[in-house]
Amino acid sequence: MKINQLKITIIDGYLDEPSCLGVPPYLSPHIRYLWGALLTAGINPDQLDYLTIDSLRQQKEKYLNELEEKDIIILIAGTTVPGHYLGGQPASAAEIKEIGQKLFYPTKVLGGPITLIKNMRDRFKTNYDIISSEITALDIFQRLTETEIKTDNLPAHLKTWAVKGAAVFTQHPAYPNLVAEIETFRGCPRPSHCAFCSERLKKINYWRSPAEIHQEVKAIAAVGIHHYRLGSQTDILLYGAERTGSSFNLKPNYLRQLYSGIRQADPELQVLHLDNMNPAEIARNPVEAAEIIEIISKYNTPGDTAAFGLESADPTVLQKNNIDSTTADTFFAIKLLNEIGGQREDGIPKLLPGLNFLHGLIGESKKTLNYNYDFLHKLLKANLLVRRINIRQVVQLGSYPEIKYSKNKFKKYKEKINQEINYEMLKRVFPTGVILKNLYSEKKKGSLNYCRQLGTYPILTAVIDQQANFFAKVKVIDHGYRSLTALNWSTKSRCFSQKELEAIPGIGSKRASRILVEKPKSKQEFRTILGRQFPEKLINELFLNK
Repeated sequence: MKINQLKITIIDGYLDEPSCLGVPPYLSPHIRYLWGALLTAGINPDQLDYLTIDSLRQQKEKYLNELEEKDIIILIAGTTVPGHYLGGQPASAAEIKEIGQKLFYPTKVLGGPITLIKNMRDRFKTNYDIISSEITALDIFQRLTETEIKTDNLPAHLKTWAVKGAAVFTQHPAYPNLVAEIETFRGCPRPSHCAFCSERLKKINYWRSPAEIHQEVKAIAAVGIHHYRLGSQTDILLYGAERTGSSFNLKPNYLRQLYSGIRQADPELQVLHLDNMNPAEIARNPVEAAEIIEIISKYNTPGDTAAFGLESADPTVLQKNNIDSTTADTFFAIKLLNEIGGQREDGIPKLLPGLNFLHGLIGESKKTLNYNYDFLHKLLKANLLVRRINIRQVVQLGSYPEIKYSKNKFKKYKEKINQEINYEMLKRVFPTGVILKNLYSEKKKGSLNYCRQLGTYPILTAVIDQQANFFAKVKVIDHGYRSLTALNWSTKSRCFSQKELEAIPGIGSKRASRILVEKPKSKQEFRTILGRQFPEKLINELFLNK
């Protein structure tokens, strides 16, 4: 059969790896490269389909029957880090197996980060005709065209595939409310790697030039996507850096070219965020790192988060897992990032650190939880802000051993951090009265509409008593441990509902009823209903400053 006659469907099983996120609203470069590679190979666009695992779940029998009519099915999957998701749920091992077992006619291909792990490759090799090699787009393109691409020439092909692959955005059920996950380089440049990390399994590494990324952004913007995250790299500081032995010479000018060019490539850009940043590199290269942080803070959009992979504050754990950072490095990096990136735009900090902690690591002891808590408490006392604290359990990959620890103690430890650290930190990052813009609904439950902005690590925000799918503005009125409560701020004060008023701390049902009945218009009238103890600042912000 000729290539242009082949009927192919890509199933997006979503992926989440240390250097890349591809769970909605993020669309991974893996999917876009593959789509572009298939078009470049000569596949007819009318014969090429995209299907998310969520869509398949909702109408499983319907889609399985349709997939049986295809010539090739390519499933991309692989979550090599733990996560909790609201926008979509990655394909489970059982689902991956079921798809392979229930389809007979098509050639079945399994690709994505899942194929980097040997026991996973072995687990599914009887269910799939092809377990793809490391980069699925490269593997499939070579098979279809019967050509060989040398690793050194791969970036030149990726440049073409990334541009053509932008078309897949329009096939996504969430289009256009999506974030383009942009890859700057692949693989971890460190000469030795963290013992638990899947990045160490990658054999093909490459770097993408600013010009190539600018062309990709221009193509993505042309199909109506204007939200970007430079998330697909292990450390944004190392973009364009020169390695000398085991150390790196950072190159701020490359970051300046990258960021300024992205802004020029998409004049309608709405979000420009990032993900990973190594605090150890900041500590080792404070002058160059400071310049890079200033560049990012100039060109990015507010609410950006640089994920710091401290993983543990226990020095024994850090040493036994070959983790690059120390608590001293990380504290220094957090302080520097606060000083430069902590300035607020529209009430929101431009760039703050996020902290990742992993549990179940080699070397953990009863002291580990105390080390972690004490480090976080030190940040709070120093009045240093972090956008989010991510506490997870390690995923065992390859030969990494399973470390036993008390699940009950772990649960209590997370509760303590939520109550004593997270709650106070959220109040400082998102103070009462601050405005959040452009939120999209992800889940509705009763009178709560759970929403997020499009961007990196967006804060979950419960908008009270509203059923819309989009909110141009909401105002923060209360804080949880890992979420906010807000009012739709296009609403006039006299139109607040009973539930909205009751959600404002200090009002309650009786005062809410009086406000609705008496319809106060002046500060004195509100003061009479709310009492002397109710903060005057809130009266001004919530009722009089409209």
